[in-house]
Amino acid sequence: MRKGYLILAVLLLFPALLINLGLMVFIDDEAIRSLVAQEMLWSGNFVAPAMHGDAYLNKPPLWNWILAASFTLHGGASEWATRLPTVLSLLGFALTTFLFSRRHFGNYLAAVHALTVVTCGRMLFWDSMLGLIDVCFSWLVYTQIMLLYHFGSKGRWWLAFGCTYLLTVATFMLKGLPAIVFQGLSIFALLGWRREWRQLIRPAHLITGLVCVALLGIYYLQYSQYVDLSQVGRRLFVESGKRTAAAHGIWETVGHVFAFPFEMSYHFLPWTLLLVYLLRRGAWRKLKSSDFAAFCLVAFLVNIPVYWLSPEVYPRYLLMLFPLLFAGLLYLHRWHAERRTQTYTGLRYLLLGIMTLCTIALPFVPLLPQVEAVTFPWVKSIVLGGVAGAVLIGSWRDRRNFLLLLCCFLLILRIGFNLFVLPVRAATNERGNAVRATAQSVVRTNAGRELAIYRYTLVEPATGYYLSEAYGRVVPRHFDRYDPQAIYVGSPLQYRELRIRATDSLYLRHLDTLYPVGHLANPIPVPGSDDADLRDGMGSGIRIE
Repeated sequence: MRKGYLILAVLLLFPALLINLGLMVFIDDEAIRSLVAQEMLWSGNFVAPAMHGDAYLNKPPLWNWILAASFTLHGGASEWATRLPTVLSLLGFALTTFLFSRRHFGNYLAAVHALTVVTCGRMLFWDSMLGLIDVCFSWLVYTQIMLLYHFGSKGRWWLAFGCTYLLTVATFMLKGLPAIVFQGLSIFALLGWRREWRQLIRPAHLITGLVCVALLGIYYLQYSQYVDLSQVGRRLFVESGKRTAAAHGIWETVGHVFAFPFEMSYHFLPWTLLLVYLLRRGAWRKLKSSDFAAFCLVAFLVNIPVYWLSPEVYPRYLLMLFPLLFAGLLYLHRWHAERRTQTYTGLRYLLLGIMTLCTIALPFVPLLPQVEAVTFPWVKSIVLGGVAGAVLIGSWRDRRNFLLLLCCFLLILRIGFNLFVLPVRAATNERGNAVRATAQSVVRTNAGRELAIYRYTLVEPATGYYLSEAYGRVVPRHFDRYDPQAIYVGSPLQYRELRIRATDSLYLRHLDTLYPVGHLANPIPVPGSDDADLRDGMGSGIRIE
C-alpha cells in the first residue's frame, strides 16, 4: 500500500501545482521580476538590470535570467511563464530534501519530509503560485546547509566549503547579502556542532571563500561599466537592512519578538503542530540519537534569530529554514508513533477530525454563491470529495502511513483551491483586472506612437509591466528632451503643475487612482529634486544604454 500512496502523492503534485497557475494578475513583486527580465530580452543587456530603461539596483540579476529563459522557451512573457520556474524550483527543493533525508531517515520518512516542503500552508496556498525569487533562493540555501553537513561530517572540508561557496555565488546573485548571512551562520552551526573551529583558518575555507568573492567580482566588474558600484552597494545594504530592528522602533521590535513564534507557526501549519513533541520531556535526548535530526534543529536555531529579531518579515523569507525544523519534528513523531504515546494519539485524532470535516464539506462547495462562475462545479466537487473520502478512509485505517496520506489530502485541498478559489479571485479582482485592462487600452488608443514616463512618476510595477508588455518594448523614463509627438504617463500627485492633454488613463491599484496619458502641454514644468517619494530604488535616473 505504501508504494501506491507514494505514487498517488506524486500524481497529485502536478495538478495541485499547475492547474490555473497563470490565471491571477501579477502582484507587484512578480511584475518587477518579469519586467526586468523582459527588458533584458528587449535590450539584449543581461548584465545591468533595468526597469523602464532605468537602472534597477535592488536585486542582482540571476532570477531575471531564469525568467528570461522561461519567456524565450514559452515564446513570450506571461503569468504562466513567470510562475513555472517557481514550481520547478519547488519540485527541486522537495527532491533535494528527499535525497539528503533518506540517508538518515529511510525512504518513507524522507518522502514525507520532502512533501512537507510542498504542503506546509504558506508554500501550498501562496508561495508556490507566485513568480518570486524566494522558493528558488530557499532551495539553494537549504542545499548549502545540507552539503555543509554531508561533507563536513565526513571531514571532507574542501568539498564542504567548495560546493557551498559556489552555491553562495548563486544565492548572492539571486538575492544579495542574505546569501552571505546564511552561509556564515550555517558554517558557524556546523563547526560548532562538530567542534571543528580550526577549519575557519585552514586553506579549504579561506581559498574557497576567496574564489567566491572572485567570481562575484567578475560579474560586478562588468556591471561597473553601467552603474557606479557605490550606488549598487548602498542599495544592497538598504535592501538587507530595511526590515531589521535598526529600521524600526523598539516597541515594534518587542511586539514582533513576542508574536513571531505564533505567527510563523500559523503560516507553516499543519506541520508545526508537531512542535508539541518538542515540549515533551527528553525531546532533545531523543533527537540526539540521530545526528542528522539534531543538527537540522541546531541549524534552524542558529539561523532563525536573524528573522526573529527583524520586525518586517514575510514568511517566504523563512522557507529554507522550516524543512530543517520539520526534520527534527518528523524524527520525534516517528519515535512517538512507534510507541503510540498519548501525544501522538491526540495529535493524530485532531488531524483526522479536521480531515473528516473537510471531506464532508468538499462535495457541497457549489452551494456557495461565490463559485457560480466555476464551470461544472458539481462534477469537480463530487470527484474531489470522492478522492478525499478514499484518502480519509485510508488515513483512519492505516496508522503506519498516516503522514503520507495527510500529504495526499493536503494536495487534494490545493486542487480544490485551484478549481474553485482561483477562478473566483481572478474574476472578482477588480483592481488587478483594471490595471491590465487600462494598460492594454492605452496602447490600443495610442497605437503607433511612442510611449514614455515623465521623470520620476511613480508607476506601480504591475501597471508598468502590463503597459510594457502590451507596448511590446521598453517604455522609458524621460528626464529631459521631451518629445512633443510622444505620449507620456505623468503623475498629477507628484507634479501638480504638469499638464497632459489626455487621450486615455492608466490605473494604479494601490493608489486607487488614474494617471492621465497623453501629450505634454506647454510650458513643461522644470521640477527641482523630485525623487523623494520613489519606492525601492525604482526610477533611479541612471540610464542603462
